[in-house]
Amino acid sequence: MLALSAVHETLGKILEPPTLHTAVIFTPAGQLVSWQSNPLCAKDDVHLVIGLSGDAWQGAREKGYGMVHHNHLGKILVVPVEDVERKPGEDKPPLMLLALNATDEMEWADMQVKGKALGAALTKSWSKHREHLTVPKPPQSSVAILTGSKRVTTR
Repeated sequence: MLALSAVHETLGKILEPPTLHTAVIFTPAGQLVSWQSNPLCAKDDVHLVIGLSGDAWQGAREKGYGMVHHNHLGKILVVPVEDVERKPGEDKPPLMLLALNATDEMEWADMQVKGKALGAALTKSWSKHREHLTVPKPPQSSVAILTGSKRVTTR
């Protein structure tokens, strides 16, 4: 069983304020699971980190990590929380994504070491729960599109 309080506590252990100040766990679909920051940051900033991280992950998935720099937020690194048994060439999305947000003073290499270590640690305890952590893809015949404030369904 996964306890969000334990996830929250684990995220807090990786922080090194003021440089590495925020850690976020979210689904590949962009849904926030948990975050920890020191000093406390606005939830809007956390959602911005998720959006930028998701874009960075899509663009650099084959490398195993994504990086982006934002003028306001600083450096953002995203790494997957993967299945231990993941086979090369599999198209399954990772269980979760982990984003680390730091100031420009922190080196990218240090962020990668910390992010990959935490991602690997989370993988060990989470991979056995994949069927409960992932959302099945919707059927191909029905796709929902959100446009403005109206929900439009196409077939």
